Amino acid sequence: MESAKRVLGKLDDAVFRVERLVLLFSLAMMTLLVSLDVVQRTFSRPEGKTEQALLALLYGGRPTLEQTAFVTGRLGPAVFWGLALIFLVLAAHSSRSIAAERAQKPAPGLGRSVAVGAGLWGAMLGFVYGLLWLFPSSVPGAQKFSLGFMLWSGMLGASLATRSRRHIVLDVLKKKLDPETAKPFALLGGLVTFAFCGLLAALGTMQFWTQFTEWREGEGVGVYDALPIPMWLATLAIPVTFGVMALRFLAQGVHDWRWGPPKGGVDAHGIDLEALEQGPAAPGADGGTA
Repeated sequence: MESAKRVLGKLDDAVFRVERLVLLFSLAMMTLLVSLDVVQRTFSRPEGKTEQALLALLYGGRPTLEQTAFVTGRLGPAVFWGLALIFLVLAAHSSRSIAAERAQKPAPGLGRSVAVGAGLWGAMLGFVYGLLWLFPSSVPGAQKFSLGFMLWSGMLGASLATRSRRHIVLDVLKKKLDPETAKPFALLGGLVTFAFCGLLAALGTMQFWTQFTEWREGEGVGVYDALPIPMWLATLAIPVTFGVMALRFLAQGVHDWRWGPPKGGVDAHGIDLEALEQGPAAPGADGGTA
């Protein structure tokens, strides 16, 4: 039994490492796609917030076509990028001043801060206009791909929470039982959650297999509009993560039934009620001075 426990623990550790890598990749891709889409949509508007404010300030909200073209085509971008340059220079100088203060060094000069801010401004300017040149209308499939990565991120987060026993547990009855009586309830709870997650994994597998079959048998079927990437790659998150969670719930139920629930440490669930009822240790109880 102990050898099987060690083998399963090593297997779970390997799955845990893979889950973390996939989660990191999903979060990074989701953040990148959403950020690119937001930047593209913001700077591709015919009238940005700066242009709208200038039109209202200069012409009272009723400009002519020539005035609108002048503000949106020349004045607005010049004001926006001019303010961006000022803010970046001030931010660079503030950051360098804080770093110098922490290192107990003299205050930095403004000239280098201007150079740093101007460099950041140039990089931001090139990035924005390069993005608009590459994607003039929108970033293809950014929102749908982001939803797929969000699904993977959420499901993997639930699986990792299950591993560390940080999921929500309603243990109103179990916490009132003595340890020996609570062990069968822990096993029953593990079996019930195993069956529930297994059912969801089975339903997810059915959905995944339907999409996979349509993609395999049809030309251009079951793929995203922007890129020929199969939709079943996103759906795969449901059967995979619920299957892993089902096995972890079963393993935790068997563990608590055989050895009892873990106490203390990162992987322990909830609060140790016995230690809480005893209250803080009396001064000097550990052999130290009172």
